[in-house]
This record gives sequence, structure tokens and C-alpha cells, in this order.
Amino acid sequence: MGEGILIVDADEGSASALERAFRDAGFDVRHTADGEEALALLHEGPDLAIVSMEIHGLRGPELLRRIRRTDGTSELPVIATSSSPDEIDRVLSFELGADDFVAKPISRREIVLRARAVLRRARIARRVRPPKTLEAGLITIDTQQQQVKVEGREVHLTQVELRLLTDLAARSGHVQRREQLLERVWPDADLGERTVDTHIRRLREKLGPAAEQIETVRGVGYRFRLVRRCETEQQSPRA
Repeated sequence: MGEGILIVDADEGSASALERAFRDAGFDVRHTADGEEALALLHEGPDLAIVSMEIHGLRGPELLRRIRRTDGTSELPVIATSSSPDEIDRVLSFELGADDFVAKPISRREIVLRARAVLRRARIARRVRPPKTLEAGLITIDTQQQQVKVEGREVHLTQVELRLLTDLAARSGHVQRREQLLERVWPDADLGERTVDTHIRRLREKLGPAAEQIETVRGVGYRFRLVRRCETEQQSPRA
């Protein structure tokens, strides 16, 4: 039996075409048009989910959010799809943690190739997984629970912000070019380098006293540096 794929799509024509494409490619395929039913099917352990933004019951964006917040599915590879011509579904999908996005109508050959690429990256990521807990200056990152704390207080980040912070922290002291960050954090998104700057700005706002640990290297990118608690206190203005 091949790798398992769960297709969540209320468009019968699109879903039927995807089912045929993946079965012909040797995958084991399940399909549902309903977001609530998808949550139940996810517990059967598919290797990949293809989630349309247009589904019944639980909407596509909320399903993506639930997948990323639920133990057992938080690291499940996901490809999001949408028939909307607007960019918003594409951007929202990546914000909510999708690994890839494909606009409808979908090329059968392309979606199979993209699925294989996402699955391949997931296998590699499992082999080179960062340690469960990263402690970097004022910041503690629990990669398993997907939780970030600054000086012991939890900071709520989006999936993209979490991936970006983890990527930088795992390479502390090394300059990361914007194009490198785009390739690792948004591997299949056709986005410009300003996307990195926008997310860095939001990330700094949420990190508060630890924001200075993300250093801008002008004209190049960013560097994550370790800051001791006493150094931060020395840099803070005295009353």
C-alpha cells in the first residue's frame, strides 16, 4: 500500500480528478467534503492532507488552524487549494501553516509532483529535526509543543512566525540572507523578500524584551544573537 492522502474538497469535479491522479500514482486515497469529518479522518494517520478552502461544515482556514494546533497532526504535511482568484487565500494558507498552495484548476501531474516534494521534505525534516527545546537568550522554544516563552511568559505566534523564529534560533550567530529564509520558511511560495521583513517586524513586536536578539544585517538579512539577561538590563534605560 502506498502513502496515504486525505483530500478535503467539496468540489466534486476537482476531488474526483485528484482521487484518480493520486490512485494512478500509487497512493492510498481518502476523500471527504466536510471539515468536521476530516478532523476524524486525520486520526487515521494520513501522510498528507490536501485541503480546499471551499469545504462544507468547518471551513478550510479553520481546519488548517485545527490541524496545526492539535497533537498528532501539528506536523502533518498539508497542501492548500482554492478556486479564488484573489491572493488572500494563498497568503492565509501559508499564514496558517500550509506547506504548499495550489490554485484551481489543478494540473493532475503538477499536484502529484508537489505532493511528492512536500512528503520528501517532511521525511528529511524528521531526520534533521531540531532539539525538542531550544533555549536562546531570553527565549525558550518548545518545538514539540510549538510553544514560545520570553522570560518564562508564553508568547503566541502564528505557524509562520514560529517557523521563522525556530529557523533563526537554530542558526544563532550566523547571518541568514532573506532568500535563504524564504526558501526554508516558505519553500513553495512565490513571495518577495519584503515578506521576510514584514514577518520579522511582527515577530519583534511579539517578542518584546527579546526583540533585540533578531539583528538586522543591512543589505543582507538577519542574524539571531544570544543576549544574556544582564546585557539586556544594561541596555535598558534606567529610571
